[in-house]
Amino acid sequence: MEKVYSGRYVNLASLAQEINSIFVAEGWESMVQPMMPAMQAGQYADYMIRATKKGHMHHVEEAIVRVAGTPNDFRLVIEEEHMGALGRELLDRKLLKTVDKEINDGLFDMPMMPQQTQPMMPQPQTQAKCPQCGAPLPPGSRFCSSCGAKLM
Repeated sequence: MEKVYSGRYVNLASLAQEINSIFVAEGWESMVQPMMPAMQAGQYADYMIRATKKGHMHHVEEAIVRVAGTPNDFRLVIEEEHMGALGRELLDRKLLKTVDKEINDGLFDMPMMPQQTQPMMPQPQTQAKCPQCGAPLPPGSRFCSSCGAKLM
């Protein structure tokens, strides 16, 4: 089963941890394996959640959930092995519906890519000019050094 998401800017590591915690809350043994964690915000990432549960007569159900892509375009891929009715119900009703709702509610949203901050460039200071002759005036002048006009 595969579901594609786009249009939100989602923290994929947090999403993978949430999927893991859903399995654990339902009594499964589960762990997250970062296959390719994003080194910087906005990069491609790939997480695998492997969950197993022993049932009756040592029957083992296994689910593998992959969360892969970029924060604004990713997919959830669910593979199952020896899954019984209760395991399928967990995947369909609990896991997918919960994750869908939490993604749509913005629970895993991150701020959009941070803008590169530009170093503040000093603003060029405008030098005062004499109102009579237009000559540049040093700061604090009372008279124009060119024409001798009295300054306010």
